[in-house]
Amino acid sequence: MLKALSMELKHGFETSHANQVEIRGPCEDLGKKIDDLAGRTAALEEEVGGLRVVVEENKEQVRCLKEGETGVMAKIESLENNLRRNNLRFLRVPEGLAEGELKGFLARLIKQEVNVEMSEEDIGKDI
Repeated sequence: MLKALSMELKHGFETSHANQVEIRGPCEDLGKKIDDLAGRTAALEEEVGGLRVVVEENKEQVRCLKEGETGVMAKIESLENNLRRNNLRFLRVPEGLAEGELKGFLARLIKQEVNVEMSEEDIGKDI
């Protein structure tokens, strides 16, 4: 009986050892995969950290650009207001003038009304 029990134990140990050998390879592979995954995770965390820095820098640049835009828009509005104040309105300009006659007519009208000599080139190109 002792011998049978000893044989049964021996068989159980051999089976257990065989099972351990059988699962050792997959466990080692699993360990390698876990190590690889840990390395990739660390690399991704480092990359995300770098991206956070870039995002913060971009936020600061956007804030500066918005401040600059506000200043530029205020300057444009001021210039537009000045432009409107500097525009001249002419009365008594006949509607039937030919395209080339308008500048000459305005130069004569300014000379006649405010006694300022002007040439057609002084009047501008947008007329």
